[in-house]
Amino acid sequence: MNSPQKLQHLGTIYRLIEQFDLISRIDLSKISGLAPASITNFTRDLIDLKLVIERTTQTPIVRGRPAVGLAVSPFHWQSLCVVLSEREMTIFLCELNGQTVKSKVYPILPKQHPQLANLLIDNIRAFQEEFQHKIIQIFALSVAIEGQLNRQQTGIERLGQSVLNIELQETLSSAFNLPIILSEYFAAWVFAESSLGAAISSENVIFLQVDDVINMSVSIKGKMIQGSKQQRMNIDRVCLPMLNPLTEIISQDLLPEDAQQLQHHVTYSAIYKLVNHLLPNELEDNDQKIQYLCELANEGNQQAIAILHYVADGISYVLMNLVNIFSSDKIMINSSYLGANTIFVEHLKQKLNENLLLDQHQVDIITGHYAQNNAVVASAMVKKYLYNGDLIGSLLK
Repeated sequence: MNSPQKLQHLGTIYRLIEQFDLISRIDLSKISGLAPASITNFTRDLIDLKLVIERTTQTPIVRGRPAVGLAVSPFHWQSLCVVLSEREMTIFLCELNGQTVKSKVYPILPKQHPQLANLLIDNIRAFQEEFQHKIIQIFALSVAIEGQLNRQQTGIERLGQSVLNIELQETLSSAFNLPIILSEYFAAWVFAESSLGAAISSENVIFLQVDDVINMSVSIKGKMIQGSKQQRMNIDRVCLPMLNPLTEIISQDLLPEDAQQLQHHVTYSAIYKLVNHLLPNELEDNDQKIQYLCELANEGNQQAIAILHYVADGISYVLMNLVNIFSSDKIMINSSYLGANTIFVEHLKQKLNENLLLDQHQVDIITGHYAQNNAVVASAMVKKYLYNGDLIGSLLK
């Protein structure tokens, strides 16, 4: 019988084997706290499922019989991982360890948004057909949405700036006989950075993503305060003090009750107004405007630097209050503003540490290992559901 406790233990053992690359059963027992007999049974199940393999090691110092260890199997299982954005979808064929075997980008036109579910299915099938010589055995399909899922976590509510209402879970389940994992890209990024990336050894961290929208998550003692829920907190409507002259440019078209909200001062849609007003340009693509802003700032343009400092000031005001509440040691930030990394991050760090209420408390601001559309982030949720035992349970059925 595959009880939830057994699946949890199997996931824990699998995670330890992956973490150490090659580990003995004795060491697994010591680290996990499970009895040697239990380790033997659990590892036998993982070997039978072809998730792990036995490997021998021979050190040049000690002669005699080679030691036998356990490692993640690179031979049998693969996953299909998709990053879905407003303009394109990227499909990755990934090994168990997250390494990419093949990947391909498929464009998405605005007129295709209503048929996005069918387009996704067609592109996945085309990908499988094109790279069938590289496919061994697919055991899961993971789709990370650069936007927002609906309340039921079964479909798309927002993709980039486009508001949609598209059911995915049921449609994908009927098309592919596989476990389907739907997640928001931000949640996948947080998990990747906290378990594999720059925040792997950190316990008290604020994760912040600023682009078209603001996404935030907080970990305390290594645990997300939202638990198993989607790892995203809404701070859009936090009010800022109106102290900078640039606020007048942004606020002139806003209702009084909206004028002080964070979302109207630091997201891309707000900054486009400042770029167009202070840095005249003929760029039609808004994404290019952020790149243009960062390039000018790096060249020493004072207007561009003032805009980036304005964004950093707004973010630092909110982070100051959050750090005082959660006593966070690190803030991990992900944004295209990092195109002018030194200018933006150093000013943010300076303003934040100047205004903290906690005596002698210093906060380190770090950037992530993984950029947008990264294969490690795309496959992160597959790892999450292997670690908690859910996908192992699917394989045992």
